[in-house]
Amino acid sequence: MKYILTLVIMMLPAMVWAAPEVKVDITAEKIVMVEKDGKKVEQRVVASEVLPGDVLIYTLSFKNVGDESAKDINIDDPIPNDTVYVVDSAYGPGSEIFFSIDDGKTFKQPSLLSYEINVSGKKVKRKASPEQYTHVRWSVPEVRVGQSGVASFRVRVQ
Repeated sequence: MKYILTLVIMMLPAMVWAAPEVKVDITAEKIVMVEKDGKKVEQRVVASEVLPGDVLIYTLSFKNVGDESAKDINIDDPIPNDTVYVVDSAYGPGSEIFFSIDDGKTFKQPSLLSYEINVSGKKVKRKASPEQYTHVRWSVPEVRVGQSGVASFRVRVQ
């Protein structure tokens, strides 16, 4: 019996080490218009300096570097201060995309985002607008070991 117990205890550390680990890298790029073959086209450059009206693209590259599949993961990113989410710009193949208007406490699809205001002593429900979005969430059903993916969204600098 002592031998079996020792074997089980020796196996436990090996089981504890197996875990998913999803690493996320974020880049911010700015869209600039350049002339190419006599036509103006969009080009992405590193967003080192931004001005009001600039459109920024935030790209989140993720990869499971662990040794087990990651299931039902959420990748959250705040919408930067002094920017506004660009409608329909969130992208993430194989994921469901949600938004928050309460600093990331709750997430819903845009059609379900609402808030209440007090009008003449009565609570009135209003639909949230993109200007009120504070965070974006990508819900990914599974990221297998070694698998990577990408998610992105655009904002306009105020």
